[in-house]
Amino acid sequence: MSSISTLHTLAPGANIPFGYFDEDNIRFIQNKIKEVLKREFVQDILVDRASIIRVMERVLLEWNEVIPKLNQRVVMYITNEFRNHQGQRNKHARWESYFVESQRLYDPTVESQKFDGQFIKLANYRGFPKVGGKTSRFYFT
Repeated sequence: MSSISTLHTLAPGANIPFGYFDEDNIRFIQNKIKEVLKREFVQDILVDRASIIRVMERVLLEWNEVIPKLNQRVVMYITNEFRNHQGQRNKHARWESYFVESQRLYDPTVESQKFDGQFIKLANYRGFPKVGGKTSRFYFT
């Protein structure tokens, strides 16, 4: 099943430029995406064929332009989506890496504590908690 027949079932009567869904054009877009993202990322990012075809269909339904303009929009859409996705992943990885430090009660680097040590009851010599002293009360409503 070719992608052109799939597009006709999605958008009957659409004005599809000749050669837009050719394998050469899809490979050109794939290589262009890899080339653009290579400027920012160390790895070679290879977008799969099915994702490129889905974005090509979306761009074709939104814009009625010549093939070079459509290709440019497809590359722009996919690279922007990848950058946004990678930015979100990096943000969440940074949050995860600092989570343990954020939950510490004592920070040895600046010698600060996030609790009041005066109200902690230590065990006596028998191992039982001390009786008396200040009591923390919690009220549940």
